[in-house]
Amino acid sequence: MLKKFGRPAAAVLLAVGILLILYAWFVTPKAYSAQVWVKNAAEPVTIQVSDPIAANWLGKAGIRLFPGDSILYSGLKIDASFRLAARQGQKLVYQPAYPITLIGATGQRVFYSSAPTLGEALWEQGIALTGGDRISLPLNSPLNAPVQVELLSATPLSVQVGDKQFSISSSAQTVGEALAEAGVALQNLDTSVPAEDQPIPADGLIRVVRVREETILEESAIAYAEERVADADLNVGTEEVRQTGENGVRVSSVRVRYENGQEVSRAVEQEWISRQPVNQITAYGSNVVVQRSADSECYVDYWLAKEVYVTSYHDTGQTTASGVWPTYGMVAVSPEWYKILKGSSICVPGYGVATVTDVCPGCSGKAWLDVFIPTADYVSWSRNLTVYFMTPVPSGFTGDLP
Repeated sequence: MLKKFGRPAAAVLLAVGILLILYAWFVTPKAYSAQVWVKNAAEPVTIQVSDPIAANWLGKAGIRLFPGDSILYSGLKIDASFRLAARQGQKLVYQPAYPITLIGATGQRVFYSSAPTLGEALWEQGIALTGGDRISLPLNSPLNAPVQVELLSATPLSVQVGDKQFSISSSAQTVGEALAEAGVALQNLDTSVPAEDQPIPADGLIRVVRVREETILEESAIAYAEERVADADLNVGTEEVRQTGENGVRVSSVRVRYENGQEVSRAVEQEWISRQPVNQITAYGSNVVVQRSADSECYVDYWLAKEVYVTSYHDTGQTTASGVWPTYGMVAVSPEWYKILKGSSICVPGYGVATVTDVCPGCSGKAWLDVFIPTADYVSWSRNLTVYFMTPVPSGFTGDLP
């Protein structure tokens, strides 16, 4: 063969062969042993590699990369295209990504993560939890399987307790939960607006009403009654108090309700009389003694002289209670006196003798006479006078003018 090509050709062929041997020895990558650990696996996968690309190592181990998967080298996360040092005994750790279903107030989202814990996976997604947020799993929960987690994000709330108000951030679903998070306890009769079992209000304002009730005893007077009794030993117009009246006492048990320190209601729960009233008994004279007045304006026989309040009235366009038109010399008295004195005469100093013919409703319960003066001659009267009730004594009169 060498003879055919000659000595020069043989030399060339020899040189090429030597170059090929050197290229194979120095340039062609040599295969070496490496280990790929799969997270949570008991043993690594040993592979023979000559390629420095990390992703190719995983391919040798039969591992297919998916979005979210992680590759760790010497404890550090590396990219799939990272070039590894070509030496025996290299180790890679493969962490597969797991789906995380995050359920929130506005719906749910799914993402993949190969982070070691739930908290780190959320952090990778830019989800930072605040103090009031609520999550259904601990943040240090390991990610070694698909996870479904509920996240309730906190919202700002205002809590008003009495006249004080403060702000909180809470993810509570009910008013009671929010108050518990804020450290506000409803005690005894306290209430909240909205109520504890109601959802968080749209305006974010929760009002706490501090309620207190107490029972007090209140006393009130029971007015005594007056009894009037006739006494034949006393002359008409004279009176004696035989028994002094005393008011009774009524006690009421009252429940008073306070809201935020202000009284809002009170209700009587029970009543009783602690002291009965004592009636006042007054004896009045029923002995009629006819006398002659020494008054120069009223020199008449009378059976009663009494101080009364005297006013005057004029034409009203109506007849009197007796059915006649009023004229000078007529007087109006209370309805009670009218029943007794109708038609009798009374001498009024400065006016003269007046006949009881009319009723004065406003005079009821009072010693009051309203004398008539025609409009043309009208003079307003308003004075206290001693008047004389003239004989004869009214039929059926017992000696008392109520």
